[in-house]
Amino acid sequence: MKLSRAFIKMFVGILGVFLLLTGVEYAFGVFDVLEDNRSETLQTGTWTAGTPIYTAQEFYDFATSSTSSTTDHYYLANDIDFTGFTWNYDPAFDTNQFQGAFSGNDFTLSNITMTTTGTSAKMMSLFSRINGATIRDVKIENYTMLVSTTFINTSNAQSAVFASEVTGTNNLFENIRMDNINLIATSLKGTAAVVAQVQANADITLKNIKIQNLTAISSSKRAGGLISRVLEGTGVVLIEDVDVQGNISANNSISYTGGLIGTLQNVDCTVNRAIIEYTAEGTIALTDGSVTYKSNKHAGGFIGNNRSVNFTLTDAFYTGTLYTVYGNMGSAIGREQQTPTMVNTYYSNVLFNDTYVAPTTTTGLHGTLVNESSMPNVAWWNGFAVNFFTVNSLWLQDGTGRLYLEE
Repeated sequence: MKLSRAFIKMFVGILGVFLLLTGVEYAFGVFDVLEDNRSETLQTGTWTAGTPIYTAQEFYDFATSSTSSTTDHYYLANDIDFTGFTWNYDPAFDTNQFQGAFSGNDFTLSNITMTTTGTSAKMMSLFSRINGATIRDVKIENYTMLVSTTFINTSNAQSAVFASEVTGTNNLFENIRMDNINLIATSLKGTAAVVAQVQANADITLKNIKIQNLTAISSSKRAGGLISRVLEGTGVVLIEDVDVQGNISANNSISYTGGLIGTLQNVDCTVNRAIIEYTAEGTIALTDGSVTYKSNKHAGGFIGNNRSVNFTLTDAFYTGTLYTVYGNMGSAIGREQQTPTMVNTYYSNVLFNDTYVAPTTTTGLHGTLVNESSMPNVAWWNGFAVNFFTVNSLWLQDGTGRLYLEE
């Protein structure tokens, strides 16, 4: 039987009063188990273990620190508004690596504008690189990269909100909400909302991720909704319960653009329950103008380029617009180098360049068509939603029946 959080807190409060009145001392243990519902790897619920973060400067110092250990635990103590704070990304941050655990306690980091004073910066993300880290229970609102045309033309940067490079095992992103995210990359390693490149043999899990109003574009190869590229190896990628909406594109002649992942090389990858809506074109404001990129080749609803023989996609839906100058696009996979296992994978109202008719001459792969140029009706959504509701109560339906993750 699963007890509600409210009941647990009431019980803890009564127990605390009893212990205080009776003079019984308590130490770490009972209260942490009851109040925080500690898991094997990391305390869940309200997190008060480790170092609290209160201000923009404190978060900047923490995120850009060059020292980190696996025992580091940090948490937000309140919302932090970065308005008026300059997040200057120093190229020296490229070697930073976060290995600990961070909980946002469902607080919000808002109005972050990341800039840099040079063109040699490569890991343009809050934490630069992570290795076996946990990041959870945080909201990011209004995140912008503000760079110049010179930076676009001369740099070699990969970008994401949290990490540009992922190594090691047990990397976890859970309960993340992101809104109004603007990213640009200039490296073939690409850009994506959560992380850019997942290195060979690294493990990563992403659960309960909701992304709205995303613009992630690259002047080079690869752009993804969650991850830009996963390198071949013994790593395991698990993605569950994700809701991604926005504009995602890469300007290279071989674009590799996907609503989940730009390029998936040969690793074990499982995706369960994904609702994706994106357009393969995006515009980013610069310090001296703006730039617009449209994907040229290999654009897919979920994956731009699939090279994995062990990729399973279950209970997934895509809608949006796929542009390619040279063709090669699919409502599921842009370039199908290996055929994935797809179960209950659908698309509807997808515009392929200028037509709703899916291309038949393509290296891409399509899901199952529901309606060609209009969204499914409520009855279809109700049936499709059953598997979502059975597993995760955070899924809801709007007035049209369409599924979305709770904010």
